[in-house]
Amino acid sequence: MTRYPNNIDPPAVGSTPDPNAGAGTVQIGSVDVKVAGGSNLYLADAAVPGTLFWFGEQMDDTAIITREFFNDVPGDSNGGPQGPPIERQVLGRIVQISFSLSTWSQRVRYWLERQNTVYSVNGAVYDWEIGTPILQKHRFRLLIVPTRNNPIPAGGAADKSDDWFTFNFPTALMSSPIECGQSTKFSALSFTMEAHRTPPIDDANRGVIWNRDITGLASAVSARQEELNAQYDAIVEARKADGPVE
Repeated sequence: MTRYPNNIDPPAVGSTPDPNAGAGTVQIGSVDVKVAGGSNLYLADAAVPGTLFWFGEQMDDTAIITREFFNDVPGDSNGGPQGPPIERQVLGRIVQISFSLSTWSQRVRYWLERQNTVYSVNGAVYDWEIGTPILQKHRFRLLIVPTRNNPIPAGGAADKSDDWFTFNFPTALMSSPIECGQSTKFSALSFTMEAHRTPPIDDANRGVIWNRDITGLASAVSARQEELNAQYDAIVEARKADGPVE
């Protein structure tokens, strides 16, 4: 029997692709060691989602936690509100992503601290900024791309838009204090972001929490490579006085 959702919303449901579409039953049922590889981390202003910025390297794994929200329905058969529920209603979910970066960009740090321009000046909170809604106009796009290939289905093409460990979050927010150590050792940057349902203002991603859209990735990778080349060229130039660099 075909089950249809009770709250059918054609613009949202009809245009939302299944992130796991194409996954074969053999791949889903296989039990083996999974190695995602390191995480390449990219951030964008959700208003300009195709312009991604590489923003750092994790010290260890990238923790992605899905948190569900429920409403308990009490019943006298189970003792009323004091007893266990007779039913639970699903109210939605969010995803929490934890970062602890050993290399990172100060510009991206300030961008995050300002909640994508919610605060006009970093380090200040003005009266008119209190109460600003952030899901509509001040959200980020977060893209996590693994360094190894884990294609869906198994044996498929090495395309990051079809990889088990690629996560694109169209609506992400800062959700925890940014912690940054300052000492004679390296400074680690730690924080957590939350991914929410994309609001109706973004019709293309309405209702989406995550998918595997990699729009803008190729340009971001190219820009990152150009940045690395420029850094290397600067090192070579700085060392010319000390002799050739092999």
